[in-house]
Formats: sequence, structure tokens, C-alpha cells
Amino acid sequence: MTQSYRAAWLTCGLLLAFAARVAAEPRIPGEVAIESKLMAPCCWVQTLDVHESPLASELRLEVRTKLQRGVPAAEIESDLVARYGEQLWAIPPGHDPRTGLMNLGFGAMGLALLGLCILARRFRRRGRGALVADGGEDARSEELDSRLDAELQQLER
Repeated sequence: MTQSYRAAWLTCGLLLAFAARVAAEPRIPGEVAIESKLMAPCCWVQTLDVHESPLASELRLEVRTKLQRGVPAAEIESDLVARYGEQLWAIPPGHDPRTGLMNLGFGAMGLALLGLCILARRFRRRGRGALVADGGEDARSEELDSRLDAELQQLER
């Protein structure tokens, strides 16, 4: 077997082992919600739901056992934050980034609407100015009618 085949088989084996591990761990409702809100205190880089370290595994197990015993999620979160400090929060309470994104979206739509109103006003003013500069719409149409009549008379001859 060549080196690339070995690497491919090794990768497939690792993926199957990972899938078997994930499938073997049934999740408790609310477990992922808690773990995704809290940072792993060993390195402060990833949240508990994705970080792989002994401490993160212990904290995930603690969250799971407390949820199985019926401890409310807020109590579990406050206990962990009391032990590791406020920096444990991945997103501080009351600072939901979705709110800011929603406000940004509404602001962009408002600016776009304002820009469209300004453009419509400019086009409307330009249209009136062109009619006034030509002597009005009636004068223009009469001139075109007389020119058309003259050309038709020339063709009939």
C-alpha cells in the first residue's frame, strides 16, 4: 500500500471512531445550551461544548450530572461562574450579539429607504425641469404633431 492510501484509511478510521463516540453520548436537553455559553477555563479559547481537555471534560460531566439531578440551568451557570470568574461567560448575560445585528439591519434598511426617497425626489425635479425648459409638454407635442404632418404630406406627393 502506498503512503496516501494509508493516510486515507487512517483518516477514515479516526472519523468513524469520532462518530461512534458522539453517537454513544446521548445529550440531555439544555446541556449544549449551557456548554455553548461558557468558555473552557483551561485556555479561555473555546467554549465547553467544543473544547477537548481534561478540565473541559470534567466540567461537561458536571453539567450533565447536575442536569440529570434536576438542577436548573441558571444555577449550574452561576455556580461555575462563581468558581472561575466572570470571564467564563462566552457572551456576557444581557449582551446578545443578535440584537446588535438586528439593529444594524434595520438601520441599513432605513438608510436605503432614505436614499431611494432622495433619488425619487431628484428624478421628479429633473423631469419637471426638462418640461419647463422645452416650453412645456403641450408645446412640445404640438411641434411634433406639426412636423409629423409635414413629413406625411411630403410622402404623399
